[in-house]
Amino acid sequence: MSDIYCRFCAEPWEHDTLHEFNDYPRRAKLFAQYGCNALMDEGERREPCNSPCIDERVAEASAFLQDDSPHPEEWCGVYDILEMMEELA
Repeated sequence: MSDIYCRFCAEPWEHDTLHEFNDYPRRAKLFAQYGCNALMDEGERREPCNSPCIDERVAEASAFLQDDSPHPEEWCGVYDILEMMEELA
């Protein structure tokens, strides 16, 4: 499956990483809320990712997708969103 991206730092993660915690629906909510930190230290971090952002546009598009849908499989369209934004500009 495609990558999902942290809404704070734009770090890519394999969508399947959410399944590694055996609480997929909860982990998806936590990833949308905390970004990378939801997947670090056994998923016990409860503060938003504070890593330096590697691509503001990817982070912004990722946040849009995560806010728009609770379904992580729909968060993989970051580059489609960016392409649409460029066409509208």
